[in-house]
Formats: sequence, structure tokens, C-alpha cells
Amino acid sequence: MALLNPETDATGPVSLVALPRAVAVAASTVSHEHVIADGAAEFAAALHELDRQHRKLRTGFADHLGLTHNEYYAFMFVAEQGTTTPKELAATLRFTTGATTAMIDRLENVDLVHRMPNPDDRRSVLIEPTPHGQAQADWVINTFIRIVSDAVGSHDTLSPQQLIESVTHVTATLATATTEIA
Repeated sequence: MALLNPETDATGPVSLVALPRAVAVAASTVSHEHVIADGAAEFAAALHELDRQHRKLRTGFADHLGLTHNEYYAFMFVAEQGTTTPKELAATLRFTTGATTAMIDRLENVDLVHRMPNPDDRRSVLIEPTPHGQAQADWVINTFIRIVSDAVGSHDTLSPQQLIESVTHVTATLATATTEIA
């Protein structure tokens, strides 16, 4: 979920494309106690471009499956979880229960997921991928791994382990910041 949602954020989304490429880093500060690290603006721009290209790739996956963005996100969440409830799916997507029910109906109609009784709560159902849905999710995941494998294999500066450590570090930093913002 984006931190800036044009549907809910009154200020509207902020474009990171205009990030400065050359910044007088030593004199720049985010706050009185935090100096911007060397290369931070350039790295932020690179992360933004990575995010933009990843969104385009997910759009391609959604198009391939004949799904909207939201249907794709819902389907992949169900596939990644294996089994989930409509309530968990609604919370993840930040949808109402009614909108989630309609989305589950659409995903059932194209044989990607199905509902089954929840053995722990007779008033609830569980959602899981159908065999066809699991095959489609596997295709998405395997295709993504192949694409990333090409990127890792063709990188000539950092080892695969260094790439993993770098991405893991940035991911953890972003997760902490997201928690603090929320």
C-alpha cells in the first residue's frame, strides 16, 4: 500500500521524479539532528525508479491474468497466504467487507480462488487458491524469480549476497520508517 494514496490523501501524491540529482549533501539537513547521507537523494531516486518499474511489472502480471490491479493484489495475497479469511483480505487491501466480497466473487468467477467453510468459525469462510489459481500464482512467482535472477547474474559490482544484504537493510529501514509514520 502506498504511503500517499491519491484517493485518501488530501494533499495529493508527491512525485519523486523531481528529486535533485546533485545535492550539496554536507550542508543539507532533514531535521536539526539528522544530516542527509552522501548519495541519499540519488539512492532515493533509484529506489523510486525501482518501485515504478516493479509497479509496471505487476501491471503486466495483472494484465496477463486478466485482472485489475486490486484483483491482482488480492489474488496474490491469497496465494501467498495459502488460506485467509475475507476479513484478513479486507484489512490488507484496506477495503470494506462489501467491496472485498465482490472482489472474491470476481476471483471465484475466473477460477483463481474458492471459498470453503471455516472449521474454526461457522459464520466465516476461508479463501484459498484453486488448483488453476495456484498454477497461475506459481507462474507469476517463477517469472519474477527468473527476471530477478537475470538482474543478479548480470550485476558486476556486488555479489548476490551483498545485493541481498543491501536490499534487506533498506527494506528494514523503510519498514521502521513506515511504522513510525503510521
